[in-house]
Amino acid sequence: MTVTDTPQVVRRAGGWTPAVIPIGVALMLLGAWAFVAPLVGGYFDYGFAGDATWAFSTRQWELSLGAGIAIFAGGLLLAVPSRAPAWLGGLVAAIGGAWLLVGPSVYPLWASRISPDGSTDMQTLKWIGYFYATGALTVYFAAFAQGMLSRRSYVERAAPVESDEPVRREPPDVTARAA
Repeated sequence: MTVTDTPQVVRRAGGWTPAVIPIGVALMLLGAWAFVAPLVGGYFDYGFAGDATWAFSTRQWELSLGAGIAIFAGGLLLAVPSRAPAWLGGLVAAIGGAWLLVGPSVYPLWASRISPDGSTDMQTLKWIGYFYATGALTVYFAAFAQGMLSRRSYVERAAPVESDEPVRREPPDVTARAA
């Protein structure tokens, strides 16, 4: 029995990776925040439309509730151990996050007043907390997950293998590179 000193080349395809699960969890938390914050914000003097709580108004659906559902669902799909649903999840979450970023700017085109109540400082915190920060973090995490899911294949060198065959030397394969 001889041990070959030529390593075996094992090619693995890049695809779904468990490393996207924490990103999926972060997206689910951001989606839950985008959905729940407008509904319970009135309890903490953080309501967007006064002190109303659990008000499923058209404005809330169009601005944050629908986006929150999309972000949460996208994060959930990232945990599916298959590349296609995970990739779709990243895309859905990115679209939800992008809506949180641009929705408040384009919403006045078809609706009337959308300014939150409170002092100027509190209004600023509400715009950032409800939309801009949540949307930016969502787009960042979704794009990061998309990047992790679209890695190229890589080459891994396996340990030497024991064999009864004589050792045969071949020139190295210059086309196989580690990515």
